Amino acid sequence: MRATRLSLMVLLAVLAFVLWNAAWVTDRCGEWTAALDEAEAALAQGGSGQQQLDALTTLWQEPQGYLHIVISHEELDEAEALLAQAEAMAAQGDSQSLYPVLAELRGQFRLIAETQRVSAKNIF
Repeated sequence: MRATRLSLMVLLAVLAFVLWNAAWVTDRCGEWTAALDEAEAALAQGGSGQQQLDALTTLWQEPQGYLHIVISHEELDEAEALLAQAEAMAAQGDSQSLYPVLAELRGQFRLIAETQRVSAKNIF
């Protein structure tokens, strides 16, 4: 009976961590998407979006140690490459080419959040 309780407690702890992780990653992706919205708003107003992308980069870099533990490196590397590409385009003032890159980056953030959600699709 004691072994059953211990096993059950371990399973409950793992379940709690999985649920917390899914919520945390989804929240971070929401923050990054909001920063993208700010960059797009700055572009629409005639700015370069550079300051907003710098803020996004700061938000992105903070949790990288943890993210590389719980998320596939391929998704993170793709998002990082798109972010670097967006920053380079903003620095050059190439706003017309920047919009598609920001859209791809938004999609990548959505993919990262989706891979961490608890669903049958992610289990099987």
